[in-house]
Amino acid sequence: MKKEMKHAQVNTLEKVALGHCYLLCINFMKGSLELIDNRFLDNKISFVHKYKNHPRNLLRAFATFYATYHSTKNKDMFEEICNFKTKTLKMKWMSNDNYDDCGIYLLKHKETYHGEKDIEWENELQLNNVDQMKKLRVEYCGKIMSHKENKEHHSMQIKARKWEKE
Repeated sequence: MKKEMKHAQVNTLEKVALGHCYLLCINFMKGSLELIDNRFLDNKISFVHKYKNHPRNLLRAFATFYATYHSTKNKDMFEEICNFKTKTLKMKWMSNDNYDDCGIYLLKHKETYHGEKDIEWENELQLNNVDQMKKLRVEYCGKIMSHKENKEHHSMQIKARKWEKE
């Protein structure tokens, strides 16, 4: 992350606004770029207006990386990946009613999606379930705070044990 921040000439994340989060999955088995978003496209908004050219740019950057480092047929592999079709997955829990939890949906999608057809994809996400989102926020926050790579991991464990005793 530090290398990428240096390359982008970003010194701090304090004023970085993330905006809406969604998952892009490059599926080599299907030859597709799968866009997984908890929000669906409103009839008034086009795909390009909502996502700009970000999915294609990511695919092109990945194709460059992959062809450079992992293929003996660099040019052919680059072109093949760049020609992957973008597919927006349709899930039964998609809703435009929740503007706050796209990061939680992103984590759950990343955790549970394994390339299956969208109609066959099962996870416990439910449409507009506020209590479920609260529980997932707590679960993911706990995982992030207690992860060994978190510099505050040790102090968080001490505080958690103290709070548990209280």
